[in-house]
Amino acid sequence: MQGHEAIAKALADQGVDTAFGVVGDGNVFIVDSLVHNHGLRYQAAAHESSAVQMATGYARVTGKMGVATVTHGPGLTNALTPLVEAVRSNTPMLLLCGDTVVADRQHLQKIDQRQLALACGAGFEPIRNQHTIAADVAEAVRRVHAERRPIVLNVPYEIEFVEVEAETRARVAAPALSVGPDPAALDVAVGIIASSTRPVVLAGRGAVLSGARESLLRLAERLGAPVATTLMGNGYFRGEPFDLGIFGTLSTTVASEAIASADCVIAFGAGLNYMTTYSDTLLAGKRVVQCDIDPSRIGLLSRVDAGVVGDAGRIADTIVSWLDEAEHKPSGFRSPELEARLRHYDPAAEFIDRSTDTTVDPRTFTIRLQNILPADRNVVIDGGRYMLNALRIRATDPMAFVTTTSFGSIGLGLGSAIGAATGRSDRPTVLLAGDGGFMMGGLVELNTAIQSGLDIIIVIYNDGSYGAEHIQFHNKSMDPGLSLHRWPSFAAVAESMGATGVTVRNLGEIDAAAAAIANRKGVVLIDVKLDPQMISENSAPAPH
Repeated sequence: MQGHEAIAKALADQGVDTAFGVVGDGNVFIVDSLVHNHGLRYQAAAHESSAVQMATGYARVTGKMGVATVTHGPGLTNALTPLVEAVRSNTPMLLLCGDTVVADRQHLQKIDQRQLALACGAGFEPIRNQHTIAADVAEAVRRVHAERRPIVLNVPYEIEFVEVEAETRARVAAPALSVGPDPAALDVAVGIIASSTRPVVLAGRGAVLSGARESLLRLAERLGAPVATTLMGNGYFRGEPFDLGIFGTLSTTVASEAIASADCVIAFGAGLNYMTTYSDTLLAGKRVVQCDIDPSRIGLLSRVDAGVVGDAGRIADTIVSWLDEAEHKPSGFRSPELEARLRHYDPAAEFIDRSTDTTVDPRTFTIRLQNILPADRNVVIDGGRYMLNALRIRATDPMAFVTTTSFGSIGLGLGSAIGAATGRSDRPTVLLAGDGGFMMGGLVELNTAIQSGLDIIIVIYNDGSYGAEHIQFHNKSMDPGLSLHRWPSFAAVAESMGATGVTVRNLGEIDAAAAAIANRKGVVLIDVKLDPQMISENSAPAPH
């Protein structure tokens, strides 16, 4: 067979059955072979940036390796921003990238693709020659799983058209890790935990990926501790009576008060970044125990008093057994008063609604939106100022929750939503985006979402501006005109492409949005008009 057929076979042998991409000279024959010879489910994107973001969304909600493919030169440079996003969010992804003929120094699209990949923080694995195709593909896939980051599989053009012998390599599986804690480190940690009187158990994305929920709940009950999560673990303990919800800048008032009075935080699979710790203010006066499978993460972003390396579930179970042996008495932090305050918490009681006849208060709208969306859902969040409200919208579980802000970019949301909707088509995908971000990246792929028949609900928080910049102008008593834009009617654009579009200008029009969502037969876009002068408060989240 020819080289491009051998590459396609090697990818199929490694279990690649879904990919997102934009084809060009460097990858079109590989994709063609994957689709027609190996039954690949291929989602074409309009732009390379979106293809990589689709693979990110797919990987995040399925837990599988995401696969994207682009051609050489500008095909790769167009994809760099979402590639950095995927690196920083530790997304396992294979980016199949064509390259120009090695000997052709004057090719218009020639660029050092290795240096581009490495500059983004991605790994780089080239197809070395026609004899190493199967080995190189397997190595790239192995690295994706082992390093949990994107690996660029680079294919020089000339290799695709040489005759090669077919070769089959065993499928590379993700390594199963369940590391037990070191007794000496655990002894220090348990000493801190046992001496606390108001402990909190905190779970991050790492705890979610390890499946440690029941072990952490047993530990929390044994300690008499409430539970909380980072943003990326949002909803992990939903339904538990002592679930504080998000720990950090997005905490509710009740949660913030409980966290402030705590004397010990036991974190599992949580990086403890500045948003989780509120720039370390939430850890002030507390002993901190950090547990993580990766020793390099312990104490990396915040100071800790004890660090334990290992699997979250095994660490929690071992702590419980040690506490049982010591006949440790639970704390009284799980009080009836705290349980009642969490149960009766009403976010709407914490602010005065500022909706008008032509604009909606985003806090009020977010609370209402929580109730009109389908209960079982993926939730994808684009970047932007509006996030302070939209991040309150919960997903079915943490694996169904995707943010696109690890690199601080906007405009990556709809690509992620398409990938999430492809990976988990058994439930609707909700995209929450600002108007600036949607104009930057959403309109590019709106037609893709519609024509693919995906069940996506798009909600645009539209203040007619680049909101973060508007606020900076406003706070400095400067003219915010440079941040303002006259966008088209998003609802009308969606309708022209075959979707359902609804504009919400006041609270009375939310019912129309609810009806459109309930009766949807494809993509629904809700354009919510906001006042750019309104500085959103961060004290009125939807119920967690």
